[in-house]
Amino acid sequence: MAGQPALKSAGPSAFSPASSRSNTPTQATPAPPRGIPITGPPGVVSQSTRATDPYTYWLHFYASKDPKRASPDALHDTIRILNQAGKPRELHAALIGYLRNHPTLAEPWMYEALALAVEMNHGKEEDVKTALNYAADLALRGGNPNALLSAADKLFLKGYYDRVGMLVDRVTEMVQHRFEPILMSIKLAQQTEDPKRLGDSIERLFSLGWPGSDEYFRMEARNQAGLLAKTLIEQNRKPDADALMSRVHEAEARDLYARLTWDGEADYDLNVDEPLGATACFQTPRTVFGGALVKQGYGSHPEEVYTCPRGFSGDYVFRVSRIWANPARPTTRITLEVIEHEGTAQEKKHVVKLDPDKPGQPLTITLKDGRRTRVLPFFDARAAEREILVKEAQKLRAKSRTRPGVAASGSKADAKSRLNSTSGQPNHPPIRLDD
Repeated sequence: MAGQPALKSAGPSAFSPASSRSNTPTQATPAPPRGIPITGPPGVVSQSTRATDPYTYWLHFYASKDPKRASPDALHDTIRILNQAGKPRELHAALIGYLRNHPTLAEPWMYEALALAVEMNHGKEEDVKTALNYAADLALRGGNPNALLSAADKLFLKGYYDRVGMLVDRVTEMVQHRFEPILMSIKLAQQTEDPKRLGDSIERLFSLGWPGSDEYFRMEARNQAGLLAKTLIEQNRKPDADALMSRVHEAEARDLYARLTWDGEADYDLNVDEPLGATACFQTPRTVFGGALVKQGYGSHPEEVYTCPRGFSGDYVFRVSRIWANPARPTTRITLEVIEHEGTAQEKKHVVKLDPDKPGQPLTITLKDGRRTRVLPFFDARAAEREILVKEAQKLRAKSRTRPGVAASGSKADAKSRLNSTSGQPNHPPIRLDD
């Protein structure tokens, strides 16, 4: 659009990924990023007088030596306020003024916001793409998986697919226990009709159990594979379609699968001691060795499911404990079913009937030919939940609002109801495969 500030590339040297960090004293400290020079005449929609022109105002505002004005957090608050006030031109001007004055403080989100601001002001499509690519460059330089995933998401939503695969692959390697990059890769494969990427992504997804979402993820991944296979057949690419479906079928096999069921109204817990010392339990539903309690039952949901799609060889000890029972609806039977190498020619099933009153007799299964070769990153679910609660409390305080009549519940049943979905789907999946 005429009069809009142009976005000019600083050249390849300014956007090459940062060197890997090292503790070696002899390694030189990399120079700070030069940032993105933004030049051009001020104005997006129309020119204003010099006294009221927002580009002149914000350029001078951020030229101040006041460190509070240079704070990225302060800029974030400014952008939020301007957006809520419905002032897209001022929002764009604030970002331009900040980035021209503080290029070394640039963060990926700033260029994502700039891309949105260009759109809001009916700017050029190439400027939107350029800003999002700058965000991706800074995310690669910083190495933060959340920033990388956000940059990939913004590029994907705009249909700029050429860099999305590289970004999500980088995140997947960094945080193997997170499903978001895998689901994004599946959606990218569907959009680009890439059977290899889809097969690779589904194999990664099926190699882990996903507490609260496992059944849904597996079902939707099968659906996505079927949709792409149909498209490939219509394009006379039947060998590719057959190879894809064969990969999905093989990926569905699981080294261990266990299911605990009971009648009546009660709560039984299934704990699994894995080789090398980890335990999958209510407090820690997934372990670093690949096992996960993907479904936790209580009351009228009498089922717990443990799965270890790719596990280490060794002894797995299954323990059952009763948490509570309703005397009016007593449990008369409780069954533990364990399957080794589920879905393969080596499948072996164990079924044990337990005493509802004393179900504590452990069952030991020795897994041979386990397929896991790498330990997962450690993730403390309780610490993450506390962090979320703290952030929510901070937001409430910032907005000076309360929600009267809503009481937090700390009961185990409430926690399990948040974790599980009775339909087999996550309660609030951040990314849906069928979007």
